[in-house]
Amino acid sequence: MTSSRPLFACSLALLVGGDGQQADLPEQTHLLARAEERAAAGRYAEARRLYERLARAHPDTAEGRTAARRSKPSAYLGAAPIVANGPPANRVDVALMGDGYQLGEMKGFDKLAADIPPLFERQATLREYFSYFNFHRLALVSADNGVDGFGREYDTALDGRTLSTYAGHVGVSAKRVRAMLDDWGEHDSLAIVFVKQGVLGTGGGGFATIGGRNAKTTIHEWGHAFAGLGDEYATKTHERGGVSRRVNVSDTDDPDEVPWAHWIEAGVRGVGVYEGAAGQVRGAWKPTSGGCVMESGEFFCPPCREALVLRIYSIVDPIESCSPLPHPRGHAVHLVLDDPFEPLAFEVGVMQPEKHRIEVGWWVLPERAAPLGPQERLERYRPSRAGHTDRRGRGPLPMMPTEPVAYSRGVRSGRHRFRLEPGELEPGRYRVVCRATDTTLLRGERTPWVLADPDDLLVSERAWWVVVPQED
Repeated sequence: MTSSRPLFACSLALLVGGDGQQADLPEQTHLLARAEERAAAGRYAEARRLYERLARAHPDTAEGRTAARRSKPSAYLGAAPIVANGPPANRVDVALMGDGYQLGEMKGFDKLAADIPPLFERQATLREYFSYFNFHRLALVSADNGVDGFGREYDTALDGRTLSTYAGHVGVSAKRVRAMLDDWGEHDSLAIVFVKQGVLGTGGGGFATIGGRNAKTTIHEWGHAFAGLGDEYATKTHERGGVSRRVNVSDTDDPDEVPWAHWIEAGVRGVGVYEGAAGQVRGAWKPTSGGCVMESGEFFCPPCREALVLRIYSIVDPIESCSPLPHPRGHAVHLVLDDPFEPLAFEVGVMQPEKHRIEVGWWVLPERAAPLGPQERLERYRPSRAGHTDRRGRGPLPMMPTEPVAYSRGVRSGRHRFRLEPGELEPGRYRVVCRATDTTLLRGERTPWVLADPDDLLVSERAWWVVVPQED
């Protein structure tokens, strides 16, 4: 995954040398950094004036072209972190945007954006993994305060418009959302957009659009946008065509064929096949009789919750750090266990859900017994279109040939350690393997939150080569 660090931080880093003194850089670089700094601090009028000055003074430079783009009547001005739970390289980075907020109204959006992380933290499923999220405020100024529709058009940053649903749901231009994210920097292609004059909301493809600030609407649309969840209500809102199968919506009532069949097979209480979903009273089925966020409830039903957790782990690696650095299988680098008085020490730091702990196992395998990963992809992931990584591209991990030689669970610090003592191994080359697993089983609950994980997203691995030399 790539960093979602605001651009102004990158620019400011260029202005300071190793001794803390201002670097001798061109004026346009200083002006851009100052404008981004003002925007991050919520001083939007000052930021706009600096961008305009930069665009006039240096039109033929990269900085000047950036400033010209940000000087438009509707434009991106800058970004600032709201909640930073950890490095963007291993977090779900959520961009919060506003549409239809004019320059003098942007403080209102800032207050709205600040209310969103606590909203996530109050929802039970998202609260358990809240530390896996970062939230960033992206400042978007709009020339007009309005929503396109009914013969009226407005100049807004994201082209907010009324959709052809019965209730007039609000939508925005996905192309413009992506353009604002790209102007910000590298990102996870995830955004929640608040349209000032909009009604209700929509969600999909990573973007949730909210009219107003209704809490249930925000979390509901985030379910659509982030995890691809379907609607579990039966009220008709618009013409949808056929029923689209989702993890929580089926076009058949056959319990062996619904997407959540594994939950039914496991006998989880309350999970079955109930008619009325996807905006249809007949011909569409859902996993529970009611109460899910994707209907009008407060909690995500088990199949929805499972999908959310797996989506989180498609971005976040359960292992946050390790020492020493791991050795890719094909590399000749190795550690040597040859000091009779000095063991080799290994440590991994794992992610920390709120109410349960990630478990860690350690293996020491002779080279010939060390399993191969799927096409040697244990350390490589498929980059997405936006540039971040998608752990689903790694594929499932191979089965281990033996039980672990050490196992640890319930470590409150998240730091798991293993020592390889001298004299324990015959001379040869060995693979020390660490696997961290989120069981998703919370204390007091009978069933894990995830029953099916075909890509092993709940599991992460680090491995090292160790050589025990022959005695002289």
